Amino acid sequence: MPELPADLRPLAVDALDHVVSERSELAQLWAEATNGPTWRKGINRLRDVLAPPIPPQEEALFDI
Repeated sequence: MPELPADLRPLAVDALDHVVSERSELAQLWAEATNGPTWRKGINRLRDVLAPPIPPQEEALFDI
């Protein structure tokens, strides 16, 4: 599978955010489906691959 260019990743994340938003008819339809939670988990996994969450920083790297 070809790698997605870095400049397209934000666009893909925006598209995923759009399809799972409260205003999305697609999200509403999946919410009514029995396998809707599985669909949403798949979308979230894909989003995490495209834009990995930044882990919380435990310690300061330097004093201010």
